[in-house]
Amino acid sequence: MEQKIDLNPKNENDTRACYILDTNVLLHDPSAIFRFKEHIVLIPLFVLDEIDTKKKDPQLGYNARDISQKLEQLIQRGDNPEQGVNIPNGHDGHLYIVNNFMSENLPAELSTTYKDNAILSQIMGLKEHFPKRNFILISKDRNLRIKSWALQIPCEDYLHDKISEEYLDSFFQPVKEIALDESEINLLFKHKASGDWEIPYRKKWRLNENEGAALFDPGNQFFGMGIRKGDRLKYFDYFSTKILDMPPKVLDMEHYTYNFEQAVCMQQAMDDDIKIQIIIGKAGTGKTHIAMAAALEKVFKERKYDSIKLIKPVITKSRLGEDIGFLPGSVKRKLLPKMRPFVEKLRLFTKDGSEESYKKLIDSGVIELLNLADIRGADLANSFVIFDEAQNANPFQMRTLGTRLGEDTKLIVLGDPTQIDSVYLDKFSNALIYLYESALQNPTPFLANICLVQMVRSHTSQWFEKNFQPGR
Repeated sequence: MEQKIDLNPKNENDTRACYILDTNVLLHDPSAIFRFKEHIVLIPLFVLDEIDTKKKDPQLGYNARDISQKLEQLIQRGDNPEQGVNIPNGHDGHLYIVNNFMSENLPAELSTTYKDNAILSQIMGLKEHFPKRNFILISKDRNLRIKSWALQIPCEDYLHDKISEEYLDSFFQPVKEIALDESEINLLFKHKASGDWEIPYRKKWRLNENEGAALFDPGNQFFGMGIRKGDRLKYFDYFSTKILDMPPKVLDMEHYTYNFEQAVCMQQAMDDDIKIQIIIGKAGTGKTHIAMAAALEKVFKERKYDSIKLIKPVITKSRLGEDIGFLPGSVKRKLLPKMRPFVEKLRLFTKDGSEESYKKLIDSGVIELLNLADIRGADLANSFVIFDEAQNANPFQMRTLGTRLGEDTKLIVLGDPTQIDSVYLDKFSNALIYLYESALQNPTPFLANICLVQMVRSHTSQWFEKNFQPGR
């Protein structure tokens, strides 16, 4: 028996749209049903079936169960499924769970045994029953959006946690340069102790909390670096900035004399008052190198933390890429190949560089490789945590990690937003960029951001970066 739902406009002024939510949208954001203001939200019954299959997933299971809980609480507000239920989002939205309405006009080459095609057939059927309504499919699946376009079904990406291209580009800026006059320079260096070299911060410099700047004298000569600390601009020496005796690296001497970005990044990484550091930059700019060097120095030389935790999203052939497979072996054994950038840096930093040396550190438990899906049960106390390739995690996974940090934990989050491996994320909507934006919008003394712009890996890598652009 076909379901009856009340979608006929009560009057000609009822212009509310009907948004159909794909499974991947709900798994990405369990609160998506509340994001569509006064409009009507439709959830196909077979989408709930798909969500049910994810309840035992190590990471997605939490989101799947959260969706079910929210929906159960909502349906208790209504008695008749045909009338749907009001969504308590402050805008009087409305929710329907939809079954049937399958169209007979779906192209024969599209089988409805495939869930993506079934949702297209159902939307076509809804349009046939309610021609005055505007139905819009919301999906993070690019191929489904292409098929929707071919069938003249309006379809959009889920944009709640997306930013614009222009806003993203604004992140990728070099360190600011500030010219100080003679009186400011005299004030800066009036104390004998270099640790006291600072001047009052001025709004005209437009620096965020913990943001660094290159300092120049009236003759346009570079003489040092500054970093904003509240209402002060504190000085630090560029040439003394090192981690494990390694200074900022400049590869392209033809175009660069200094690497101000790396100097600021090192300063932030070694600052114990900065509990969360976000580093963005393309491959080869030194993100992992600096993060690993800072972790090793803080744990093994300064004894500031007890352990190093290395975390990286594992992208596999699973639908959202969060399992590590069912091959034999421990989690550590499975993760080692996925953590190759970490392992290579660790090998570089050990005294003899041998495989035996760095494996001893991992086997000792002082350096631990963690799967993102296991974060809920991880102990991050008194740890230096490095979360690499955060662009391949979604914002809710980032929140899960962040809410497990203690006062004695330092977190460095790094990645390249242009290198997305997850099919349900893009450079505008991922954990890395969402965190970077959140830190800009909600500054605090324990947060720091930096963007690395110089390619420093090798001249050959630099050539590929500049000259080899497939698809152009």
